[in-house]
Amino acid sequence: MSMSDKDQDIGGLGAFFDAARAHPPAPSAELLARVLSDAEAEQVWITRRTEAARAAPRSGLLEQLYRLLGGWPAMAGLTTAVVAGVWIGTTLPEGLSGSNEAAYLVDITPEAVFELAGDF
Repeated sequence: MSMSDKDQDIGGLGAFFDAARAHPPAPSAELLARVLSDAEAEQVWITRRTEAARAAPRSGLLEQLYRLLGGWPAMAGLTTAVVAGVWIGTTLPEGLSGSNEAAYLVDITPEAVFELAGDF
């Protein structure tokens, strides 16, 4: 005997299944009201989020770099390092200023200066 969905009547349950199909359960009015309320609240939240995203200005290259580096603390450290590097690079140490200024410069090939200038 072949079995299919229409031929199954195990132990006389077919009558009960037919009765259940004839009267499907309907959700209560309270449940529908709560579901509708939750859906409206979610819709308002999504609408606000979408409007905020549209209103936000697009960030430029500097703004993206600022965010990539980590914000104000990282930018403050980077700025301090740049200022210190420029300061150290442009000022001579105190012991080397004055008449001994050229003492720290070492010319590896002094004859190359004369070759480039030419023989006069």
